Amino acid sequence: MRAAARTPMFLAVPAVILALFASWSGTALGAGKTLRIAMVLWRGPTEAEKGFKDGLKELGYSVEYTDMNAGQDRAELGRLLRETLKPRLETFDYVYTYGTTVTLGAKSIVQDKVPVIFNIVNDPVGAGIVESMERSGGNIAGVSNEVPLLLQLKTALAVFPVKRLGLLFNPREKNSALIRDKIMAAAPSLGIEVVDLRSPPALDALQDNLHKLRDKSIAVDAVYLPPDSFLVSNATEIGAALRDAQVKSIAALEPFIDQGALLGVVPDYYQLGKAAAAIVQRHQEGQRLQDIPVQTDRDPGLKINATTSRVLKVTIPEAMKKRATFVE
Repeated sequence: MRAAARTPMFLAVPAVILALFASWSGTALGAGKTLRIAMVLWRGPTEAEKGFKDGLKELGYSVEYTDMNAGQDRAELGRLLRETLKPRLETFDYVYTYGTTVTLGAKSIVQDKVPVIFNIVNDPVGAGIVESMERSGGNIAGVSNEVPLLLQLKTALAVFPVKRLGLLFNPREKNSALIRDKIMAAAPSLGIEVVDLRSPPALDALQDNLHKLRDKSIAVDAVYLPPDSFLVSNATEIGAALRDAQVKSIAALEPFIDQGALLGVVPDYYQLGKAAAAIVQRHQEGQRLQDIPVQTDRDPGLKINATTSRVLKVTIPEAMKKRATFVE
């Protein structure tokens, strides 16, 4: 439609021809072509993978997927990369990777031999996966789930004051360490003191922190829940514990809010998956992956847990209610 507005002579073309052209331009490159894609996952399939597969199907591709799930186990990830992916590398058209840990591991194994499409990597530049958000510098491109930290924090501050912010994070995860650094840098300008709640992938450490929040031996105004797979896997326990402790929470991901966290400005994983599929299409059209910018959710949504807001007696401003999505 935009092309027609720029070029008046298109108006003379019969509508049926325009419709056929639009149909061809959207799917012809994908129609009849079968892609072989290795899916290297960290915690099993998510909405991001559903969006990726649906996106490729809508673009007209037939795809043979080979799933490799590390189950949040670094040793298993290493085994999969060395024993399953590497020997078969040349049989794949693409390697799809989920998350920072998987992408870093796969990148070292693949070494530009096969195109890599990464997804749900919060800080691909800080993690050393790409040279910049504009250019990857290698046979790799992908999608970040990052939502600007200041947007998340300032949205929460518009609802309730925060002087002491607890940060649940996994020190073994590169992604979590990068987020911690960003929060530490941003907090002083907002008048916030950050309290470390180190929660490595050992349930006793996480439970110990949650217990301390319940019994008030750690006193904070709110807790920030970063985009970390280990914490997401324990979202139900975290949400219930923070609600019981009468502690407000700011979530970076939707599952936290679905399981009881108070609110957050969060990305849409399904749409991020479709953005990753669109990168494949651009590559198939002839663009080099190294020239495709990292994609992000440019319109992340505000999501609020209505039950938690009632339990914690948090009043949501009317203007915010109008643009928020509520879950119970």
